[in-house]
Amino acid sequence: MTMISGYKLKEGGFLQADILLTSSNKRMRPSQIPSFTPDAGSPALRAHAVAGLCQKILVVNDHFAVAFAGDVRSIQAVVRLIERLVDEQPVLTGKRFSDAVLADDTIDSEKIRIIVLSVEDDEIHISNVYADCGHRNENFELWVGGSGAGHVKAHYQDYPPHAFDVLEENIVVHGACMALDQFASHLKSEFENKYKSESIASLFGGGYEVVAFYDGRFQKISNIVYAFADAELDAEGMLQVDFPKCLIKSEYDGEDLKIRSVELQFDEDFDEYVPVNDRTFTISRYEETSVEDDVDELRFRGQFLCFLINYKTEKGAMTIPFIKKYENDFYFLFKVFTASVEPGFVQINYSDIFRGEVNSHVLRLMEQLKASFNSK
Repeated sequence: MTMISGYKLKEGGFLQADILLTSSNKRMRPSQIPSFTPDAGSPALRAHAVAGLCQKILVVNDHFAVAFAGDVRSIQAVVRLIERLVDEQPVLTGKRFSDAVLADDTIDSEKIRIIVLSVEDDEIHISNVYADCGHRNENFELWVGGSGAGHVKAHYQDYPPHAFDVLEENIVVHGACMALDQFASHLKSEFENKYKSESIASLFGGGYEVVAFYDGRFQKISNIVYAFADAELDAEGMLQVDFPKCLIKSEYDGEDLKIRSVELQFDEDFDEYVPVNDRTFTISRYEETSVEDDVDELRFRGQFLCFLINYKTEKGAMTIPFIKKYENDFYFLFKVFTASVEPGFVQINYSDIFRGEVNSHVLRLMEQLKASFNSK
């Protein structure tokens, strides 16, 4: 699917987008994606092919950023238009940009959706071209575009109103974590179901971009670690988190988006976990994506953690995301886990701090769900 959104959270501004390029040409060789590697028995998408991966958010300058959805040629035409506008006058506003797009006969309105964030008179503005309004309240304004727009609307509509009433100093972290929370549900579904859903609207590619305004400029959120693991309560009522089933690291290297993904499988012959499909993707803005195997350049540590807990009970299982920001890599290693992944070898050690925080997080959520159920 293509899924872009932009939102104002109080005085903060955010853009988010998937990285998947699709095509109706089934004869083309499908591109690899970070979330999984299809095995020989995996069903393929019947109506589409994965054409590649790309960055769908362009940070034009410190005060102007754009998210695109739609036809590649139309997007390229808009990028060229932006370059001309900046050459004419470096300061871009949402209105100047929107007026120029609407006046350009070479840009097909049926084939593109655009969401814009701009800083004008020291205030963040959100505007759009052909996008749809998603959700709005006194502290929040959402715009969406692409075939996956319904997923975005549903995600933010599920939040209670007080979730959008955050302190000014917490806006950037809270807004970024909201975006990662949505990404978490797609990541779990794609890792478990692969192509079984068939619908391209359920496939996002296993990569995600988030832009936020902080330190005086629009920046892409980098240095993110994703993990997915089963967990259940032991006889003493303490949550026991299993070895992760997968790890994904996403960060930017200059203008390139780099994503490392690895699946962790239990080898019964050796009675230990081993890494499988350890791949690193380099996704540039304008060139083809490159994929390398067993490269240890990206380490599984970061400033944002998106840990998906598959909480198992006698009545079934539910996915609980644990999402948090850390000061730097050192704090991540101290407060979350240390991970060493090499060909044929993997070692992961959870910290006591992480075990305690996840235990409290899951039990608190279960108590809230129980109270909500009993009140009905």
